[in-house]
Amino acid sequence: AATLGGADAADAPRRPGVKQLPYILLGVVLMTVQPIFVTLSRNAQGGLDYNPVTSVLLSELAKLLISATLLQTSGDLPSVKPEAREALRFSAPAIIYFLNNNLVFFILTHISATTFQLMSQLKTVFTALLFRFFLTRKLTVMQYLSILQLALGAATSHIPRCFAGSSQSPDWTGSAMMVCSCFFSATGGLYSERLLKDKAKDSIHWQNCQMYFWGVLFNFAGALLQEGSIFERGFFSGYNAWTWAVVVNSALNGLAISAILKYADNIARIFAHAASMVLTMLISIALFDEVMTPQVVIAVVAVGTSTLQYNLKPEHLFEAPPTPAVLGAAAGKVESHAESEEDALLAEEDEEDEEQGGAVHAKLIRSFP
Repeated sequence: AATLGGADAADAPRRPGVKQLPYILLGVVLMTVQPIFVTLSRNAQGGLDYNPVTSVLLSELAKLLISATLLQTSGDLPSVKPEAREALRFSAPAIIYFLNNNLVFFILTHISATTFQLMSQLKTVFTALLFRFFLTRKLTVMQYLSILQLALGAATSHIPRCFAGSSQSPDWTGSAMMVCSCFFSATGGLYSERLLKDKAKDSIHWQNCQMYFWGVLFNFAGALLQEGSIFERGFFSGYNAWTWAVVVNSALNGLAISAILKYADNIARIFAHAASMVLTMLISIALFDEVMTPQVVIAVVAVGTSTLQYNLKPEHLFEAPPTPAVLGAAAGKVESHAESEEDALLAEEDEEDEEQGGAVHAKLIRSFP
């Protein structure tokens, strides 16, 4: 965690590189286990014994305390210049994350962890649309096709199994909430990336402190507005070991995503989500005895390949034409090969001439008495 501010944001490239790789790998691990932990924290009936708002509030408070500690220990505190207008801008992504983080708990009571990760790839669709209509970023034909493939792949996971007597049916409530969650996540991610990079020289810890301050405020207000359930049942009512795992993992995941957006971009975050989708599916099969249906396999392949296609650079679509140096080297090899064949033919002809000359000489010798 102490390395989150170790790189100079001004020098950070837009594309994922070696310096950004630790943040991306950490994000993959944390994103993979987050839906697993939430699923494990459910009760036997599939519901939650604890209040999700209190869990999110504790995660936001943990992120704020960690960021404040890192701001102090990193030595960046003297360079901090608080600005009310700048701090107010961080309230926008904070309220978006407040809505989305609480929504995730209800989604995972309706759909499995694997389906959650599959449908979360719809964030790419909303990210692309927001890029196009709000940031005026043009998309290529390949990117539009990959978005269509992504949507179809996510929908494939909800096709009921085609077996007679199967009672399996998709949970459309969870699916609808998942679409909303993807929109919130894409919007919050783009807004956060813009804020984190508008002032690239500002400490990421100070920027995080401003965002998580609003996160704590919004979640505390949300907890108080829940008809006094916190005071009646107790703040930690229903908590178990998996609940605390959710709290800790959510806090670390938020810090990792913030570092990805600061030092890489939303494209890197999409790659991390795609990788975590596959890992979550494999873990869910092992832990929850989920069946590897053809629909899930097709969906994983379609979603994974569409994500790669969306992020593929145009110059990688076709094989690059050979450079003059390569053509010259190839021509030299052909010419050298031709000369070698010609030399071999001449040597073979010389050997035949010598053999014929030797035979004539021997015949002449035998002709004399």
